[in-house]
Amino acid sequence: MSDETSSTEARRSGLPHSVLIVEDQIHTAENLRNAVDACDDLQVCGVAYDLETAWAMFEAHKPRFVLTDLELPDGSGVEIIRAATDAIWTCDSMAISVFGDRQRSMDAIRAGAKGYILKSGSVADAGQQILSVIDGGSPMSPKIARYLLTLLVPADAESPDTDLSQLTEREQQILSLVARGYKRREIAELLDISVGTVGIHINNTYRKLEVSSNMEAVARASRIGLI
Repeated sequence: MSDETSSTEARRSGLPHSVLIVEDQIHTAENLRNAVDACDDLQVCGVAYDLETAWAMFEAHKPRFVLTDLELPDGSGVEIIRAATDAIWTCDSMAISVFGDRQRSMDAIRAGAKGYILKSGSVADAGQQILSVIDGGSPMSPKIARYLLTLLVPADAESPDTDLSQLTEREQQILSLVARGYKRREIAELLDISVGTVGIHINNTYRKLEVSSNMEAVARASRIGLI
């Protein structure tokens, strides 16, 4: 049985999603472990305090989700995020870090992180934020969101009219809902279409706007006046 098939069968059987935590501060790592284990649909499969251990656990456990700090003693958590994005099984990731290392925050998003939360905030709801990502959301701390909005769309990007002309009316409608925080299932219910159809529209929108994540879509939607 392939890794991808195994992951699918686990979801169908109702088993909790496995989560790998990568965090070098022991106190923070334990708080994250407690927050994740408090969710019935999640289970911590490993806690790594450095990149070398994270690599070994990532290969051994093939987690459904990786929650990682970006600044580790022996490297960058961006490497694990990139590995999660490229994994042959379904694996999402989210960054948790301090606000200040702006270059790493951009690197994390570009590597495929589906969310970005700050250590300065409460980590008690980390489990719910992980479930939000798995369900199609992209949780972001407000400071990070505002910062990314200024970076992801450069001043010399294409004009709003050009962007809008690329999208169908339905694609604009769905992008607006994504930008407002609706999950794919909720969008499907609101528009009375299937979740699969929502996914097709979102993928087409990302391709046309040359973005690769919900967060980049939010930035572009802001520029073209949808939010």
